[in-house]
Amino acid sequence: MRPLFNLFLLVFFTSIATGQDDGDYNEMLLNAETILYAQPDESIKIANHVLQNSINTQQLFKAYLLNTTAFYIKGSFEDAVNAAIEAKIIAEETSNSVRQLRATMAAVPLLYHLGLDVVAQQYYKNTLEATPSNISQNEKSYFKASDKLVNAFKELGKDNWQKAYSNFEEAKSVFKDFPDQILLNEATTWMTTIHPKLSSTETAESHLTTLLFHTKNDSQNRYLEMVVLNKLGELYFLKQEYLQAVQYYQQALQIAEIFKNSTYLSHILENLSAVHLALKNSQEFYSYKKRAQEFNDEAETSEELAVNAIYNYINENNISKKEALKGKFTLNMLILSAIFVVIILTWLLLRFWYRNRTKQYNRFLTYIENREKQAVGLPIKEVSKGLNIPKETETILVKRLAQFEKSKHFTKRDMSLAALAAQLDTNTKYLSEVINSHKGKNFNAYINELRINYIIDKLKSNRTYLQYKISYLAEESGFSSHSSFATVFKSVTGISPTVFIDLLKSRNKTSNSVYENVE
Repeated sequence: MRPLFNLFLLVFFTSIATGQDDGDYNEMLLNAETILYAQPDESIKIANHVLQNSINTQQLFKAYLLNTTAFYIKGSFEDAVNAAIEAKIIAEETSNSVRQLRATMAAVPLLYHLGLDVVAQQYYKNTLEATPSNISQNEKSYFKASDKLVNAFKELGKDNWQKAYSNFEEAKSVFKDFPDQILLNEATTWMTTIHPKLSSTETAESHLTTLLFHTKNDSQNRYLEMVVLNKLGELYFLKQEYLQAVQYYQQALQIAEIFKNSTYLSHILENLSAVHLALKNSQEFYSYKKRAQEFNDEAETSEELAVNAIYNYINENNISKKEALKGKFTLNMLILSAIFVVIILTWLLLRFWYRNRTKQYNRFLTYIENREKQAVGLPIKEVSKGLNIPKETETILVKRLAQFEKSKHFTKRDMSLAALAAQLDTNTKYLSEVINSHKGKNFNAYINELRINYIIDKLKSNRTYLQYKISYLAEESGFSSHSSFATVFKSVTGISPTVFIDLLKSRNKTSNSVYENVE
């Protein structure tokens, strides 16, 4: 009888200790989520402690979700992928549709960051297809918000900023009430990034300054503070208030160094190098540029390892399904192989795109640098003694050409050598000789270059022009047709007008595209 009593006491006290441990672990996980965006390393330590000691499925699942986001914040993408995979495995072992969706949504931002858009969309689609129809209203709201978040990422890929912002905003309102602090922060961060693209400089500055005030008061969201500081730096860079831009970039850099996020470190250091280039501080420019490249290399390595981890998981998952579901092996192989092929093709296309883009960007930089040299001023050529023009007449014509270049008369379609000669009160022979001697080109090349430089200045100074069709730009600059404009544009800049405009647009979303603002 006594042995039975002792066994009862053992079971009783064990159950009490287990319940107490569960309560402690839940409190630890709550604390880890609170400090997630301020101290991701501490959050990871807490989550790992729970993973090593808890046997509660919900706690293990939440710990893996926390690690997914914490490693993502730190830029440790391979670790983030592995944590997301573990969360996915736990979720798929249950019939809890919300848990399965949360595992999916934790991985979606990561997959989009790695450029695996197709994988992210397929993953989300599979989750929706496995969801039963008889879910609660609260769960339906969560699914709707998740759908908005996925649509927002799709619109980001198309540069549809307004639609992306609206989708993030709708998702944010639901995640705030659900609540889901991780997805709420993801939506908020992206809204912060997009807002300046949709607003005037003054409105964006006011919005970011207000947001910075709130984030500084909220010491638990240093990640959002870093994003806001970096965006403010970019805003002041565009305003050419370079010293103010440096201050914000430096503050953002301090936070990025705490997180050890190579992606953001590279981006911020690239911005700092651009500011110092604008300030003509070559020593600081090269210093920051070198550091930016080093962190960019680290980020690319981390991303490659993460993509490989996804490939490995797909392969391992394929093998396990083959062993467990031999009857459905053929169908599963077709699906997984298709996804794998899409991933490889996506990677190859991105690689090809990147190499091609680099070549185009080098041509773009070459043209911009040549324009800058022209702006500084080249040595004035001595008047050629071989010209059959009186020296006084030649001097007058050079001055009148300079005035002509400051006007918009060269954009007239009917502009010709005879028309310009009449306008400058001279004859075509004198004018042609002066242009050949002082401009180093014939009349047609001279006029075409003026037109191309004019429309490029418009594109750089007025963002509205970036939305216009090529045919309108051709007409605006004085060309008679779309094709002639495109041909001349490429001969002057080295790249087509479509690519040139795309490179100008990309300065708001890539770290290597800040140079066009320096001049």
